[in-house]
Amino acid sequence: MGSVIYIEAEDVGTAWLEALSRVLEEGDEIETEYDQKNSRLSRDSTALIKIKYPFKNPIKKRFGSQSVIKITTKFGNTFEVYGSIADVFLIGSIQAGYIEEILYGVNDHYIKDSDRSFPYSYHDRIFNYKPYSIEDTIKMEYNIEVINNEEIKTHQKLRYNNKVIEKDGKLLWILSDGTKFELDKEISEQINLKRIPLGILEFPKINQIKLIIEKLKKTPHTRRAQAITWRPYSDPFNEDPPCLQRLYFRIKENKLILQTCWRSRDLFKAWEANVNGMIRIQKMVADELGLEVGEYVDFSNSLHIYGQDIEHVKSILEQAKKSSIVISYK
Repeated sequence: MGSVIYIEAEDVGTAWLEALSRVLEEGDEIETEYDQKNSRLSRDSTALIKIKYPFKNPIKKRFGSQSVIKITTKFGNTFEVYGSIADVFLIGSIQAGYIEEILYGVNDHYIKDSDRSFPYSYHDRIFNYKPYSIEDTIKMEYNIEVINNEEIKTHQKLRYNNKVIEKDGKLLWILSDGTKFELDKEISEQINLKRIPLGILEFPKINQIKLIIEKLKKTPHTRRAQAITWRPYSDPFNEDPPCLQRLYFRIKENKLILQTCWRSRDLFKAWEANVNGMIRIQKMVADELGLEVGEYVDFSNSLHIYGQDIEHVKSILEQAKKSSIVISYK
Protein backbone atom coordinates (compact mmCIF):
# COMPACT_ATOMS: atom_id res chain seq x y z
CA MET A 1 0.00 0.00 0.00
CA GLY A 2 1.34 3.40 -0.93
CA SER A 3 1.38 6.45 1.32
CA VAL A 4 -1.89 8.42 1.32
CA ILE A 5 -2.27 11.52 3.48
CA TYR A 6 -5.05 13.98 4.29
CA ILE A 7 -4.43 17.46 5.65
CA GLU A 8 -6.89 20.14 6.71
CA ALA A 9 -5.49 23.57 7.49
CA GLU A 10 -6.66 27.14 7.98
CA ASP A 11 -4.29 28.75 5.47
CA VAL A 12 -1.77 28.03 2.72
CA GLY A 13 1.42 28.39 4.77
CA THR A 14 0.24 26.06 7.54
CA ALA A 15 -0.87 23.50 4.97
CA TRP A 16 2.54 23.59 3.26
CA LEU A 17 4.53 23.07 6.45
CA GLU A 18 2.26 20.23 7.56
CA ALA A 19 2.50 18.63 4.11
CA LEU A 20 6.31 18.83 4.23
CA SER A 21 6.23 17.13 7.61
CA ARG A 22 3.81 14.37 6.61
CA VAL A 23 5.39 13.56 3.23
CA LEU A 24 8.88 13.56 4.76
CA GLU A 25 7.90 11.19 7.58
CA GLU A 26 5.20 9.07 5.92
CA GLY A 27 6.05 9.25 2.24
CA ASP A 28 7.27 6.24 0.28
CA GLU A 29 10.93 6.20 -0.76
CA ILE A 30 10.85 6.04 -4.52
CA GLU A 31 12.93 6.68 -7.63
CA THR A 32 12.01 9.39 -10.14
CA GLU A 33 12.60 9.82 -13.86
CA TYR A 34 14.86 12.79 -13.08
CA ASP A 35 17.31 10.97 -10.79
CA GLN A 36 21.04 11.01 -11.43
CA LYS A 37 23.28 8.09 -10.60
CA ASN A 38 23.36 7.44 -6.84
CA SER A 39 20.64 10.05 -6.23
CA ARG A 40 18.96 9.96 -2.84
CA LEU A 41 15.44 8.54 -3.12
CA SER A 42 12.54 10.97 -3.04
CA ARG A 43 9.65 10.85 -0.56
CA ASP A 44 6.29 10.47 -2.24
CA SER A 45 2.64 10.48 -1.12
CA THR A 46 -0.80 10.71 -2.63
CA ALA A 47 -2.22 13.75 -0.88
CA LEU A 48 -5.55 15.51 -0.34
CA ILE A 49 -5.13 18.95 1.23
CA LYS A 50 -8.05 21.16 2.26
CA ILE A 51 -7.42 24.84 2.91
CA LYS A 52 -10.39 26.39 4.68
CA TYR A 53 -9.51 30.03 4.07
CA PRO A 54 -7.12 30.32 1.12
CA PHE A 55 -6.80 34.12 1.43
CA LYS A 56 -6.16 34.09 5.17
CA ASN A 57 -2.75 35.05 6.58
CA PRO A 58 -0.75 36.52 3.72
CA ILE A 59 3.00 36.38 4.33
CA LYS A 60 4.16 38.91 6.91
CA LYS A 61 7.61 40.24 7.63
CA ARG A 62 9.52 38.01 10.00
CA PHE A 63 10.55 40.80 12.34
CA GLY A 64 9.36 44.24 13.35
CA SER A 65 5.99 45.56 12.30
CA GLN A 66 4.51 42.25 11.09
CA SER A 67 3.17 44.11 8.06
CA VAL A 68 2.07 42.10 5.03
CA ILE A 69 4.67 41.53 2.34
CA LYS A 70 3.59 42.76 -1.07
CA ILE A 71 5.71 41.54 -3.95
CA THR A 72 6.10 43.53 -7.13
CA THR A 73 6.64 41.35 -10.16
CA LYS A 74 8.86 41.95 -13.17
CA PHE A 75 5.69 43.05 -15.00
CA GLY A 76 5.06 45.82 -12.48
CA ASN A 77 2.07 44.28 -10.71
CA THR A 78 1.96 43.97 -6.93
CA PHE A 79 0.47 40.97 -5.10
CA GLU A 80 -0.02 39.84 -1.56
CA VAL A 81 1.41 36.33 -1.32
CA TYR A 82 -0.06 33.46 0.68
CA GLY A 83 2.23 30.85 2.19
CA SER A 84 5.32 30.53 4.34
CA ILE A 85 8.11 33.10 4.41
CA ALA A 86 10.51 30.13 4.47
CA ASP A 87 9.49 29.25 0.91
CA VAL A 88 12.04 31.17 -1.16
CA PHE A 89 10.82 29.44 -4.31
CA LEU A 90 7.34 30.91 -3.77
CA ILE A 91 8.72 34.44 -3.47
CA GLY A 92 10.94 33.96 -6.54
CA SER A 93 8.07 32.54 -8.61
CA ILE A 94 5.78 35.46 -7.85
CA GLN A 95 8.55 37.97 -8.62
CA ALA A 96 9.15 36.21 -11.95
CA GLY A 97 5.49 36.64 -12.93
CA TYR A 98 3.92 33.28 -12.10
CA ILE A 99 0.52 34.77 -11.24
CA GLU A 100 0.46 36.81 -14.47
CA GLU A 101 1.47 33.65 -16.33
CA ILE A 102 -1.51 31.76 -14.90
CA LEU A 103 -4.12 34.54 -15.10
CA TYR A 104 -3.12 36.59 -18.12
CA GLY A 105 -0.99 34.31 -20.27
CA VAL A 106 2.04 36.63 -20.38
CA ASN A 107 4.25 33.69 -21.38
CA ASP A 108 1.88 31.97 -23.81
CA HIS A 109 3.87 33.33 -26.75
CA TYR A 110 6.85 31.21 -25.69
CA ILE A 111 4.95 28.11 -26.77
CA LYS A 112 5.70 29.31 -30.29
CA ASP A 113 8.67 31.65 -29.79
CA SER A 114 10.99 29.41 -27.72
CA ASP A 115 12.83 26.46 -29.20
CA ARG A 116 12.85 24.19 -26.11
CA SER A 117 11.21 25.81 -23.08
CA PHE A 118 7.49 26.23 -22.44
CA PRO A 119 6.04 23.07 -24.04
CA TYR A 120 2.71 24.31 -22.64
CA SER A 121 1.29 26.91 -20.27
CA TYR A 122 -1.55 26.46 -17.81
CA HIS A 123 -3.18 29.65 -19.07
CA ASP A 124 -3.16 28.37 -22.65
CA ARG A 125 -4.56 24.99 -21.65
CA ILE A 126 -7.29 26.50 -19.43
CA PHE A 127 -8.30 29.65 -21.30
CA ASN A 128 -7.45 28.59 -24.89
CA TYR A 129 -7.87 24.81 -24.80
CA LYS A 130 -7.42 22.84 -28.01
CA PRO A 131 -7.25 19.04 -28.23
CA TYR A 132 -4.29 19.23 -30.60
CA SER A 133 -2.00 22.03 -31.73
CA ILE A 134 0.78 22.54 -34.23
CA GLU A 135 3.56 22.09 -31.64
CA ASP A 136 2.13 18.65 -30.86
CA THR A 137 3.25 17.44 -34.29
CA ILE A 138 6.82 17.41 -32.93
CA LYS A 139 6.04 14.40 -30.75
CA MET A 140 3.21 12.61 -32.51
CA GLU A 141 1.51 13.01 -35.88
CA TYR A 142 -1.85 11.65 -36.95
CA ASN A 143 -3.84 11.51 -40.15
CA ILE A 144 -7.58 11.97 -40.05
CA GLU A 145 -9.20 9.38 -42.26
CA VAL A 146 -12.61 9.97 -43.75
CA ILE A 147 -15.27 8.06 -41.87
CA ASN A 148 -16.81 4.95 -43.38
CA ASN A 149 -20.20 5.62 -45.00
CA GLU A 150 -21.78 2.49 -43.56
CA GLU A 151 -21.07 3.67 -40.02
CA ILE A 152 -22.97 6.90 -40.69
CA LYS A 153 -25.88 5.16 -42.44
CA THR A 154 -26.50 2.84 -39.49
CA HIS A 155 -25.90 5.37 -36.68
CA GLN A 156 -29.24 5.62 -34.87
CA LYS A 157 -28.44 8.78 -32.92
CA LEU A 158 -27.75 10.65 -36.15
CA ARG A 159 -31.01 9.43 -37.63
CA TYR A 160 -33.01 10.27 -34.50
CA ASN A 161 -31.64 13.83 -34.47
CA ASN A 162 -32.28 14.30 -38.21
CA LYS A 163 -28.60 14.56 -39.05
CA VAL A 164 -29.05 11.70 -41.50
CA ILE A 165 -32.15 12.06 -43.68
CA GLU A 166 -33.56 10.84 -46.98
CA LYS A 167 -34.38 13.58 -49.48
CA ASP A 168 -35.12 13.38 -53.18
CA GLY A 169 -34.03 9.77 -53.22
CA LYS A 170 -30.68 10.56 -51.61
CA LEU A 171 -29.40 9.67 -48.17
CA LEU A 172 -27.81 12.82 -46.74
CA TRP A 173 -25.59 13.52 -43.74
CA ILE A 174 -26.14 17.14 -42.66
CA LEU A 175 -23.53 18.91 -40.49
CA SER A 176 -24.34 21.79 -38.13
CA ASP A 177 -23.13 24.42 -40.61
CA GLY A 178 -25.48 23.06 -43.30
CA THR A 179 -22.86 21.12 -45.23
CA LYS A 180 -24.42 18.06 -46.86
CA PHE A 181 -22.72 14.83 -47.85
CA GLU A 182 -24.38 12.24 -50.04
CA LEU A 183 -23.87 8.93 -48.32
CA ASP A 184 -24.21 6.97 -51.56
CA LYS A 185 -20.93 8.53 -52.63
CA GLU A 186 -17.53 8.38 -50.93
CA ILE A 187 -17.12 11.45 -48.71
CA SER A 188 -13.46 11.58 -49.73
CA GLU A 189 -14.61 12.09 -53.32
CA GLN A 190 -16.86 14.96 -52.32
CA ILE A 191 -14.06 16.81 -50.51
CA ASN A 192 -11.36 15.49 -52.82
CA LEU A 193 -9.12 14.40 -49.95
CA LYS A 194 -8.52 10.91 -48.57
CA ARG A 195 -6.53 11.83 -45.47
CA ILE A 196 -6.17 15.09 -43.57
CA PRO A 197 -3.01 15.50 -41.45
CA LEU A 198 -4.27 16.49 -38.00
CA GLY A 199 -1.53 19.08 -37.64
CA ILE A 200 -2.80 21.24 -40.51
CA LEU A 201 -6.18 21.77 -38.88
CA GLU A 202 -6.83 24.84 -36.74
CA PHE A 203 -9.02 23.61 -33.90
CA PRO A 204 -11.23 26.21 -32.23
CA LYS A 205 -9.92 27.51 -28.91
CA ILE A 206 -12.13 26.94 -25.88
CA ASN A 207 -12.09 29.40 -22.99
CA GLN A 208 -13.06 26.90 -20.32
CA ILE A 209 -13.25 29.49 -17.54
CA LYS A 210 -15.73 31.58 -19.55
CA LEU A 211 -17.90 28.49 -20.04
CA ILE A 212 -17.65 27.66 -16.32
CA ILE A 213 -18.79 31.15 -15.36
CA GLU A 214 -21.70 30.98 -17.80
CA LYS A 215 -22.70 27.54 -16.50
CA LEU A 216 -22.58 28.58 -12.84
CA LYS A 217 -24.60 31.71 -13.54
CA LYS A 218 -27.27 29.66 -15.27
CA THR A 219 -27.19 26.64 -12.94
CA PRO A 220 -25.47 27.44 -9.62
CA HIS A 221 -25.98 23.89 -8.33
CA THR A 222 -24.27 22.25 -11.35
CA ARG A 223 -21.70 19.50 -10.93
CA ARG A 224 -20.33 20.07 -14.44
CA ALA A 225 -18.23 23.23 -13.98
CA GLN A 226 -14.78 21.90 -14.75
CA ALA A 227 -11.73 22.60 -16.91
CA ILE A 228 -9.05 20.17 -18.09
CA THR A 229 -5.51 20.52 -19.42
CA TRP A 230 -4.58 17.05 -20.75
CA ARG A 231 -4.22 16.40 -24.49
CA PRO A 232 -4.34 12.62 -25.00
CA TYR A 233 -3.07 12.96 -28.58
CA SER A 234 0.29 14.35 -27.46
CA ASP A 235 0.88 14.65 -23.71
CA PRO A 236 1.61 10.94 -23.09
CA PHE A 237 4.60 11.31 -25.42
CA ASN A 238 6.02 14.52 -23.94
CA GLU A 239 8.88 14.48 -21.45
CA ASP A 240 7.34 17.40 -19.53
CA PRO A 241 3.54 17.13 -19.72
CA PRO A 242 1.26 19.26 -17.52
CA CYS A 243 1.16 18.50 -13.82
CA LEU A 244 -2.21 20.20 -13.38
CA GLN A 245 -4.97 18.03 -14.81
CA ARG A 246 -8.33 19.46 -13.78
CA LEU A 247 -10.10 22.33 -12.05
CA TYR A 248 -13.54 21.69 -10.57
CA PHE A 249 -15.80 24.48 -9.26
CA ARG A 250 -18.78 24.16 -6.91
CA ILE A 251 -21.05 26.65 -5.20
CA LYS A 252 -22.03 25.74 -1.65
CA GLU A 253 -23.49 28.06 0.98
CA ASN A 254 -23.10 30.95 -1.44
CA LYS A 255 -19.34 30.47 -1.63
CA LEU A 256 -17.24 29.31 -4.56
CA ILE A 257 -15.19 26.18 -3.88
CA LEU A 258 -12.28 25.18 -6.12
CA GLN A 259 -10.87 21.67 -6.25
CA THR A 260 -7.79 20.92 -8.36
CA CYS A 261 -6.24 17.61 -9.43
CA TRP A 262 -2.54 17.19 -10.17
CA ARG A 263 -0.78 14.10 -11.45
CA SER A 264 2.64 15.10 -10.04
CA ARG A 265 3.87 17.86 -7.73
CA ASP A 266 7.16 19.13 -6.29
CA LEU A 267 5.99 19.94 -2.78
CA PHE A 268 9.13 21.82 -1.73
CA LYS A 269 9.74 24.01 -4.78
CA ALA A 270 6.39 24.39 -6.55
CA TRP A 271 3.34 23.64 -4.39
CA GLU A 272 2.79 27.04 -2.78
CA ALA A 273 3.34 28.90 -6.07
CA ASN A 274 0.84 26.56 -7.75
CA VAL A 275 -1.71 27.25 -5.01
CA ASN A 276 -1.24 31.01 -5.29
CA GLY A 277 -2.01 30.77 -8.99
CA MET A 278 -5.06 28.53 -8.52
CA ILE A 279 -6.70 30.61 -5.80
CA ARG A 280 -6.36 33.69 -8.04
CA ILE A 281 -8.43 31.86 -10.67
CA GLN A 282 -10.86 30.91 -7.90
CA LYS A 283 -11.21 34.55 -6.86
CA MET A 284 -11.55 35.73 -10.46
CA VAL A 285 -14.47 33.35 -11.03
CA ALA A 286 -16.01 34.17 -7.63
CA ASP A 287 -15.87 37.90 -8.42
CA GLU A 288 -17.61 37.33 -11.77
CA LEU A 289 -20.35 35.43 -9.94
CA GLY A 290 -20.64 37.91 -7.07
CA LEU A 291 -19.69 35.23 -4.53
CA GLU A 292 -17.29 34.90 -1.62
CA VAL A 293 -14.28 32.61 -2.00
CA GLY A 294 -14.79 29.31 -0.20
CA GLU A 295 -12.37 26.52 0.58
CA TYR A 296 -9.64 25.34 -1.75
CA VAL A 297 -9.08 21.59 -2.07
CA ASP A 298 -5.88 20.29 -3.63
CA PHE A 299 -5.38 16.65 -4.72
CA SER A 300 -2.05 15.25 -5.93
CA ASN A 301 -1.51 11.72 -7.20
CA SER A 302 2.18 12.19 -6.45
CA LEU A 303 3.20 14.89 -3.98
CA HIS A 304 6.92 14.54 -3.51
CA ILE A 305 10.11 15.89 -1.98
CA TYR A 306 13.15 15.18 -4.13
CA GLY A 307 16.05 13.45 -2.41
CA GLN A 308 18.44 16.37 -2.82
CA ASP A 309 15.96 18.64 -0.98
CA ILE A 310 15.34 16.48 2.09
CA GLU A 311 17.97 18.05 4.35
CA HIS A 312 16.78 21.55 3.46
CA VAL A 313 13.21 20.52 4.27
CA LYS A 314 14.32 19.15 7.65
CA SER A 315 15.98 22.47 8.52
CA ILE A 316 12.81 24.40 7.62
CA LEU A 317 10.71 22.11 9.82
CA GLU A 318 13.14 22.38 12.72
CA GLN A 319 12.94 26.17 12.48
CA ALA A 320 9.15 26.01 12.37
CA LYS A 321 9.13 24.02 15.61
CA LYS A 322 11.40 26.57 17.29
CA SER A 323 9.00 29.29 16.18
CA SER A 324 6.14 27.43 17.93
CA ILE A 325 4.32 26.71 14.68
CA VAL A 326 2.03 23.72 15.28
CA ILE A 327 2.93 20.91 12.85
CA SER A 328 3.24 17.15 13.26
CA TYR A 329 6.99 17.06 12.54
CA LYS A 330 8.82 14.99 15.16
